Amino acid sequence: MFRLQQLRSALLTKQSVAPRVALVRNYASGRPNQLRMGQTRGGNGSKKPSSNSFLSRFDRINPLALVGAATILISGYMLIIKPYMEWRSELKQRAVERQQEEEKAQAGYTEEQIAQFPFGKKTVVFVLGGPGSGKGTNSSKLVEDFGFVHLSAGDLLRAEQKRPVSQYGELIAHYIREGLIVPHEITIGLLRNAMMDHPESDLFLIDGFPRNLVQAKAFEDSVCMAKKVLYFECPEATMLERLLDRGKTSGRSDDNIESIKKRFRTYVNDSKPVIDEYAKEGKVMTVSCKGSVDDVYKVTHKQMSDFLQALEKSKQDAK
Repeated sequence: MFRLQQLRSALLTKQSVAPRVALVRNYASGRPNQLRMGQTRGGNGSKKPSSNSFLSRFDRINPLALVGAATILISGYMLIIKPYMEWRSELKQRAVERQQEEEKAQAGYTEEQIAQFPFGKKTVVFVLGGPGSGKGTNSSKLVEDFGFVHLSAGDLLRAEQKRPVSQYGELIAHYIREGLIVPHEITIGLLRNAMMDHPESDLFLIDGFPRNLVQAKAFEDSVCMAKKVLYFECPEATMLERLLDRGKTSGRSDDNIESIKKRFRTYVNDSKPVIDEYAKEGKVMTVSCKGSVDDVYKVTHKQMSDFLQALEKSKQDAK
């Protein structure tokens, strides 16, 4: 197109005939034009680069501008691109961890593994009492002194509630918030799995369970019989004072006055009959919560020590 325009322009200018004829012949034969864009001829007829060539432009660039541009690029990478890539990598890692956790949760223990686990050889002690009676505090000390594995039903339920892939999270949250008893199938499943997580241990303290007679029977039918019940007897006024004080720092959703009152009603209506039932079987060790923390644990330690000694003696006699 450029050559055609050049030909048309040349023919319209006032030139002699010969140059016009030569230009037409060159165009018709397809040969390149004598003069190309961006080129001029020197005095000897040779072509020389135009002053607008790339190299001549590059020579005129300020080195400081190059340094500034490089600094901007590096800063952009460090401030935007690199953090974004790290964020994406972290998201992928979290997704992998969630998938692994979900697969582990779904797998759990097989029926064959549950059937083969020696639950009957384990010594299980239920730790019962009203909310705020000192079950957790004294259980922690018994762990240190006697080597128990402490399983808190409440802690297991709260952990399951917070687990991202839990199918029971919202259900558990509702029951805890309302001070109600979580369905025993969920609680017993968590306790059973927690016991199987400690195959090396023979001593288990199960704190805050069973909450009613249905749970007690279901646990003994599907897991094992409880050898003893450690019952902390505590006045409701004392428990209320402890719970309100604990609620200032615990962050628990059920450590508020409304939930506490509901838990008290549940304890009196459902949990207290469990203690009465086990008392008929001579399995209850009662500890009064009146007195200092050290005084209460002194009695607790003595009763547990006597029980374990009697248990060991019965095992020796059986041999």
